[in-house]
Amino acid sequence: MSIRGPDDMAGSFGEVVRDHARRHAEVRSWVQQVATVQRGKKSVEVGLFSPRIAAPESAHAWEELYAKRRAALDDPINQSWLDARMLQALGEPAYWQFGTKNAQYDGGASRWEMKTRNRGEDFVRNRLAHLAQVVESREPDVIEKAFTDAAVDDSARKPDSRTGTGLVPPGPVDDAVAWCALWGISAFRLYPRLTGVAITPGAWPTDRVHPGLMALPMHTTLQTPAKLRRVLRSQDFSTSAFGDPEGRDGITVVGARERLVRQGIRGIVKFPIRKAGSSSAPERQVLSGTFEPF
Repeated sequence: MSIRGPDDMAGSFGEVVRDHARRHAEVRSWVQQVATVQRGKKSVEVGLFSPRIAAPESAHAWEELYAKRRAALDDPINQSWLDARMLQALGEPAYWQFGTKNAQYDGGASRWEMKTRNRGEDFVRNRLAHLAQVVESREPDVIEKAFTDAAVDDSARKPDSRTGTGLVPPGPVDDAVAWCALWGISAFRLYPRLTGVAITPGAWPTDRVHPGLMALPMHTTLQTPAKLRRVLRSQDFSTSAFGDPEGRDGITVVGARERLVRQGIRGIVKFPIRKAGSSSAPERQVLSGTFEPF
């Protein structure tokens, strides 16, 4: 299995995945960066680039947090095109809601980021950083087997593993597969809003912290990542998957689907979302989907 991409991204699939993880296992990578947030008399460690964290309680603390983020992003190691897309798609704590009534700091995060926040954990510090360290230590052929031979090596070693981070129900998932799948979030460009929840492509309803439905396009022809991103952020995709938001007749949906067909999209898969866990640490799980052909 081989892969070709921009710059030096050429070689076996396993080598590309391992090298990508290795870059993000470095201490200077944004994936490994942490910060300390003061919460009353308690100091809390958070992932510097996690979109859902224990939010700072003062304007000064927010300023300190974002000064650290800017400093990390100034490092050339964190300036690849994929890093930029991932950071934009993940979102960020909604600092702009500070000082407003009923501020929703988690509203600035992608709905595809589903790390359970029990015990104060967060997505980048407690999932992405760990996966980078695990995957970078594997040989390329071992990584490839996870994709070609259905071999599963889950470092969690638990029957109800959360390595899949909500993209699948609890159960063993190979670390390399999870690493690649979670970086797929980079394709879902986020649209922050001044109030409430940011709009996440493929998640419905768009104004809920916990959506009830997610969707993906299915194609039968080769698609470039750029074209896929364009489809995902289009109104035609949203209308085809979730209906006309203005409640007009079905002609609007038919037209949207016809335009997607001309772009090589032959249908969509809809996934119901299960909300589990507790009220203090809710957990979202993407369940088995249903294919709807166009």
